[in-house]
Amino acid sequence: MNDELPNLPKSANSLEARFADRPHVLARLHDLADLMDQAIAGGATADQAEEMVIEQLRQLGADVLADYAMQKQSQSLQQTREKNPQAIKHIKKK
Repeated sequence: MNDELPNLPKSANSLEARFADRPHVLARLHDLADLMDQAIAGGATADQAEEMVIEQLRQLGADVLADYAMQKQSQSLQQTREKNPQAIKHIKKK
């Protein structure tokens, strides 16, 4: 069994640095680590802990993709407005 951490390039940033512009994602990753620790301390089996983590990762992935889509839509809208400031604003009503 290999318990060593993988050799990361010296230029690799910490997760905190990489997610500095997405603090809610970093917070969720820390919550996920806490959930794992609590599950193990509570006597959960490896299968139970894995199931909990997989579900949380799926939800996090969906949330990250939704954030990405909203960011891209906002950028696209801004670029269009810069190119054609007279364009009619058709935005989805909430």
